[in-house]
Amino acid sequence: MATKKVKKVVKAESSSAVKPVAKKKVVAKKKSSVSKSASSKKVISSVKKDKELESKKNSYVIVDYPVENETIAGNNYVLRIGASTDGYVEVSFNSGEWLPCRFASGYWWFDWNYFKSGNVTIAARIVGSDGKVVKLSDIRKCKVS
Repeated sequence: MATKKVKKVVKAESSSAVKPVAKKKVVAKKKSSVSKSASSKKVISSVKKDKELESKKNSYVIVDYPVENETIAGNNYVLRIGASTDGYVEVSFNSGEWLPCRFASGYWWFDWNYFKSGNVTIAARIVGSDGKVVKLSDIRKCKVS
């Protein structure tokens, strides 16, 4: 009989002990999932920042045409700009207003019309979707006759 009583006591202890443990496990899982999601958000944020920095390092923009010191004649000229696809491209003449370019056939193009004679500097830049400048080209000099 002592054996039966022990078994009953053990069963009673184990059945009463199981319920609180199960409740504690559920609470612990909720806490750990919250902390995991918070830490995973930090990791995702960090990865996004790393990708942004990496894309900026790999970004490029260059004025292909006109070439350096080219003399341009006529009433219009089409600039060709090579750039990575990190956003959109704008061009500026003589450090003036930034003007949007169009994308076609793997390049960015700007239709330049009604320009004045003289020396001209041309710069291009990539602007990200957030409106921030990603990369600025070297200055290209040319002459308009």
